[in-house]
Amino acid sequence: MAVRRKSNWYIYFIAFGLTMAFVVGIIFTFSWFLFPEKKNEASGLTSDGQLADDFKPDASHNFSVITMLSDRNSDIPELFVMVAFNAVENRIVLMPLSNGISVPTTERTLPNVYAAQGGQGVISAVADATGITCDAYFCIDREGFVRLVSAYGNVEYNVPKTLIVNDDEELDTFNAGMKMFSAESLFRYVYLADFGEDESYRFNMIGDVMSELINQNITYVDSDMLDSYFAIIKDSTDNSFTEALYSEKKAALLNTVTYGTVPAEYYIPYGEYSEDGGFVIAENSVTTIKQKCGVY
Repeated sequence: MAVRRKSNWYIYFIAFGLTMAFVVGIIFTFSWFLFPEKKNEASGLTSDGQLADDFKPDASHNFSVITMLSDRNSDIPELFVMVAFNAVENRIVLMPLSNGISVPTTERTLPNVYAAQGGQGVISAVADATGITCDAYFCIDREGFVRLVSAYGNVEYNVPKTLIVNDDEELDTFNAGMKMFSAESLFRYVYLADFGEDESYRFNMIGDVMSELINQNITYVDSDMLDSYFAIIKDSTDNSFTEALYSEKKAALLNTVTYGTVPAEYYIPYGEYSEDGGFVIAENSVTTIKQKCGVY
C-alpha cells in the first residue's frame, strides 16, 4: 500500500519569500550601478551628465565660496572675493572683500588669517563679518588663474581710464577704451593694477571686469566644460571643494548656463574703517549680502 507523503508547500513558500527579499535588497544596494540613469536623474542630470528636462532648482542648490588670489604659489593671497550662486534666480554675485574685515574679532587681516589658519580660517572670519558660512574655498595663484581663465575664455572690456602696471618684470599699459583681455592681462589688471583711487573703486573695477568675463562666455559652457573647470580648480589650487559638493550643484549650474541671460553681477560691501585698520561692514550691507546669497 502506497504511503502518501505530507506536503511541505509552506517551506517552499518561505524559501521563495526569503530569496525574493534577498534579491530586492541586492537591487536596492547596487541600484546606483545597475540603474545609473535613475541615479543621475535624482541629481537633476541625465545618464550622460546633461541637464534633465524636468529639473527645477530650489534654495538647496544655492551655495557660496571664498575665492582667494595670490601672485605665486608660495605667496599669501591678497585678493579675497566671495562668490554667491543663487540657483533659484540664476544669479552669480561677486563680492570683493576688504582684507581688514577680520580685524575686529581676530586682530588679523584676511591674509594673516589664511597664513595662520588656512582657508577654513578665512571662511570663519568671513562668517563672523557677514553671517554667511561659505560652503568651500579655493586659493589660486597666477599660474592657476591663467590656466582657468584660458580654458573659460577672454573678455572684451571697456577700460575706464589708462593704467600702467609694472611688477618689476614687465611694464604693461592698459589704454582707456575697449580692450580684449587675455587671461594674463586680466590677472595683471585685477591683481597688480594701481587704480589711483580708494579700495571701493578698485573693487568696483575688479567686480565689473570679472562679471563681464562670466557673462560673455557662459553661453559656451556645457557639461564637459564644467567638469574641466572643476578639475582645474582641484588640481591647481588649495581648496576644500569635494566631488560630492560639485555633483550636488552641477545641475543647477547647467540650468543657469541654459536659462540665465546675464547671470553675473557684483556687489561691493560697504562700511567703516577703524583706527586699527579693520573694516566693519554696515548692518544694511550685511542684510544685502544675505539676500544676494539667498539667505532671508
